[in-house]
Amino acid sequence: MKKYTTLFLDLDNTLLDFYAAESYAIEKLFSKYGLDNSKKTVALYSKINKEHWESFERGEKKKEEILTLRFKKTLEAMGEERDPVALNHDYFLLLSSCHFLLPGAMETVSAIKKKGYCLYLTTNGVAKTQYKRIEESGLAPFFDDVFVSETAGAQKPSREYFDFVYNHSGEKDKSKILVVGDSMTSDIKGGIDSGFDTVWLDGFGEEKLFEPTYRITDITELNNLL
Repeated sequence: MKKYTTLFLDLDNTLLDFYAAESYAIEKLFSKYGLDNSKKTVALYSKINKEHWESFERGEKKKEEILTLRFKKTLEAMGEERDPVALNHDYFLLLSSCHFLLPGAMETVSAIKKKGYCLYLTTNGVAKTQYKRIEESGLAPFFDDVFVSETAGAQKPSREYFDFVYNHSGEKDKSKILVVGDSMTSDIKGGIDSGFDTVWLDGFGEEKLFEPTYRITDITELNNLL
């Protein structure tokens, strides 16, 4: 394996279990508003939410649009009437307190940092929520910097986002940078389009749409790869 110095690491479903956090927050939210919070309903919201974030990644909708639209569409599918703006607000309050680490994530990041790699956390999402989750998870001390799409002014997989992270990193040789993440459409496509080698964490049954440089099925394999 060639020598790398720097990793651009994704957050959700790479280091933190986003699906567990989402399920917890939605169950609590729907219960608060007197809505069905069964696994079937949570899965419905998750599907609609994923579709809207993918639309955001493609540049079809602005983040401000999808945040309330996902709840509006979920409520319509449930045949319920509630204020989607209020649901979105309370959802973020609940989500920001959820930081379920994937098994081995903390140990892996710690081990890689001890080897001398520069680590940068890269994530789409709402800055206030993501920063809180990162800090409370205990991950923050291992990273040289954190780049949330909202504060970067662009989102994954856009070239603008990865250029922003690259320009603010300490490594100026792209061949020495690895982009690591679970999402084919966000992390792997973005990394490839921006000229970086990529590591795909294939752990959530996502379809292989692009050819990553490396493939792992568990975050702990990343340490062995480096």
